[in-house]
Amino acid sequence: MGWPAAERADPDPDRSGRDQGNLNLPPRLLARIERALGPERALIAILDYDGTLTPIVASPSAARLAPAVRATLATLAAQPRVGLAILSGRALVDIRRRVGVRRVVYGGCHGLEIAGAGLSFRHPAARRARVAAARRLLAAAVRGIPGARLEWKGLAVSLHYRRVAPSRVGEVRRAAARVARRAPDLSLIAGRKVFDFVPRVGWDKGAAARWIARRLGAALPGRATVLYVGDDTTDEAAFKALRRCAVTVRVGAVPTTAEHVVRGVHEVHALLRAIVRMLDARERGVTLSKPRHRVVAALRRPSGPPAS
Repeated sequence: MGWPAAERADPDPDRSGRDQGNLNLPPRLLARIERALGPERALIAILDYDGTLTPIVASPSAARLAPAVRATLATLAAQPRVGLAILSGRALVDIRRRVGVRRVVYGGCHGLEIAGAGLSFRHPAARRARVAAARRLLAAAVRGIPGARLEWKGLAVSLHYRRVAPSRVGEVRRAAARVARRAPDLSLIAGRKVFDFVPRVGWDKGAAARWIARRLGAALPGRATVLYVGDDTTDEAAFKALRRCAVTVRVGAVPTTAEHVVRGVHEVHALLRAIVRMLDARERGVTLSKPRHRVVAALRRPSGPPAS
């Protein structure tokens, strides 16, 4: 199937016998999370936004978070034993505005800038001027290609081509490649119908996720398990960086290094609701399984730049 190492969702949700509120979430994933929420334990949930919390849509500006999902995120963020982070390729100001939940860590531009819940970080080697130069080159390169759109993010610039006719997508790809060759100090990140240009500073979602997890873990009571959920190629860096020390979930049936796979956004929402129910059960004194899970201590190895 292309991803034999990952646990897939049950193809027949009725056959699993589980509460339909969980849709067809992988049973082993639910068991891992339940163990992680046992006595004297904590959870750090790091989530992507587009394609994970919201469906992929034709225009990035149309990706709005459903009120019910926002309410679930707010409930999780208010839990004393939960640390919540949203890590996105969007600009920091954009992702904070779209989610709009307090006590959440927000990471923008693939983690080059991070803020919220008492944390603040901006990669010291990331320079806006380099990205601005690439934006000018891109604007000239795709001029005349209908549907191609540039998005300025401060520490990144994105070339969207979701609305470009299939017959002209090759032109967009060649334009992106030409600009990348002329801007060797930038990394070209291919996403879902988008090319992101970011400063080449040895930093990605994997490094950002570890940075966030170490700091949230230090502030939480008890030993913390990290849960990372994402849907894009950029999230694979986080799956690899968190291997053997987190619960990793890929959204969408594609080859992945994540441990678990769920079908889509609705399953992510169901997983978050399941976590809320587990937390509620624990508060009511329901005994959970003794956990055997990988802990934040494994994340304390130094990686990437500065710990500021």
